[in-house]
Amino acid sequence: MLYPQLTATRQLYSLDGFWRFAPDHHNDGVSNDWHKQLEADREISVQASWNEQYQDLMHYFGIGWYERDVMIPNSLKDERIWLRIGAANYLTTIWVNGELVGEHEGGHLPFEFDISKAIILGRANRISIRVDATITPDRLPPGDVESEMIIGFKGQFPNNYFDFFPYGGINRPVNIFSTPSSYIESIQLTTDLIDGIGKVSFKVGISGQSTASCLLQVEHTSISVNHSLHEDELTIVGHFDVFDVRPWCPADPYLYALKVSLLDANGHVVDEYTQSFGIRSVKIEDAKLLLNGEPIFLNGFGMHEDFPVLGKGMNHAVIAKDFNLLKWMGANSIRTSHYPYSDEFLQYADRTGLLVIGETPFVGFVPSHYTDDIIREKATRVISEMIHRDYNHPSIIAWSLANEGHTFVPEADPFYKALYDHARSLDSTRPITIVNCLDVEDDYALKHFDFVSLNRYYGWYEQAARLDEGCAMLDQKLDRCYELLRKPIIVTEFGADAVAGVHTDPPELFSEEYQAEMVTRQYQIIASKPYTIGAHVWSFADFKTSQTPSRVVVNRKGLFTRERQPKLAAHKLREIWLKEKGEK
Repeated sequence: MLYPQLTATRQLYSLDGFWRFAPDHHNDGVSNDWHKQLEADREISVQASWNEQYQDLMHYFGIGWYERDVMIPNSLKDERIWLRIGAANYLTTIWVNGELVGEHEGGHLPFEFDISKAIILGRANRISIRVDATITPDRLPPGDVESEMIIGFKGQFPNNYFDFFPYGGINRPVNIFSTPSSYIESIQLTTDLIDGIGKVSFKVGISGQSTASCLLQVEHTSISVNHSLHEDELTIVGHFDVFDVRPWCPADPYLYALKVSLLDANGHVVDEYTQSFGIRSVKIEDAKLLLNGEPIFLNGFGMHEDFPVLGKGMNHAVIAKDFNLLKWMGANSIRTSHYPYSDEFLQYADRTGLLVIGETPFVGFVPSHYTDDIIREKATRVISEMIHRDYNHPSIIAWSLANEGHTFVPEADPFYKALYDHARSLDSTRPITIVNCLDVEDDYALKHFDFVSLNRYYGWYEQAARLDEGCAMLDQKLDRCYELLRKPIIVTEFGADAVAGVHTDPPELFSEEYQAEMVTRQYQIIASKPYTIGAHVWSFADFKTSQTPSRVVVNRKGLFTRERQPKLAAHKLREIWLKEKGEK
């Protein structure tokens, strides 16, 4: 699936803005023909979660209906017309002019449908979208599995069993776009650096048969590959070298542009698409993470797509603000905890040089999931969708296939091994991990992965308020983990809650001083180890959670408030990171 693009051969129309909306409290919208005409009781913004736009929707986790009328011009009469949704949580069904065109399950990846046969050109067309945000045990991330939780969120409201708010609605852009009847369907680019030469392999998928050749050109270089198409040939593979290469890296995130053109027998362009890419290599060797052959240490954050009013809605201004703060901090990396982030976030990461660990929405798997064929099929499909979408992003340097699952039962062994093997079959270039939250001695899954990711809260959930003991425990447990597994380690979460404006001397729990001391001391312990490859503070900014007595409405572990104002810990850690970079 290619990101929608306006070119000489493709049209693109944004459907973001106000849509008619109605909650379907009794799940009778289909039987009442809401897919033909919605009994809307308000307008609502797309792209944004529905919860914080209206008070009565804050704790609504059922079904919501969206409706909008869209004019499709006659100029598209010979084109294929597509509807694309960047992400909607969780189960989405789409009708056009009352005709069912498709359904997609999953809350954090894009999907698109060919709506050409349902569209009537030259008039308004009714787009109806039903989004089911119900929290159930068989969705990803799973909910309502209280009886099997090893670390829990029992009794919280709403009753999801992961530590972020289960926002519902259409959270990312909605577009209509067109392609020719024969078009470029997919582009996959694999890069490496060998002896200073950029090595690029390509795989181009084509739909349709009215083309004679495929021309690939790397802009601003002399590289040009013209491939004559044989009858029924729908996949083109090949490679080219880039000399005088500018390797992609945080200090110089240089992007090349590959223009792919389909040509007919007369040499006329049938379709064209431009794919950006960076040339770089990522490897793990001798307990080191190597970017372009050089060791790199990942300092940064876990974070959430979360902002007041927007919920999980994609917003360009919020992305710009967050990247600005990451740069101000001196951070070089993040993990997309705990789900794939928006296309727009990753595109910005490509352009600015942020290193990203891309993560699935597999939060809190429990033993019953490991023998559930439906969960296994869903997990495999999500991994495929994530890797296919994000493969070309140079910013993504690793995959994380699960966060804080119950990996301490024998059934976890074949389940996670199968996930690893599937991801590896799709991408042989990036290291793969999962995130562990408890002692590793009895972990059945970590042995299958390329590096170890640990969430550790010594001095907070354990040794609470006893920071010296917590730091000593972190030091000891890191050494023990490496002794057992002999794999490089990144601490993907560590930190403490701090309520902005609360100050104590000496530092005490929930004060800015305690958070600042804990984060800076533990970062230095992690960074001092010869086998560690990164330290990600939990978290970048405060974020909304379900209500529970321990959360004070939101998770306060952010070094920034939810509104993006820095706490004391942000200033203290910034001093350390800028000093390591040789900056003031």
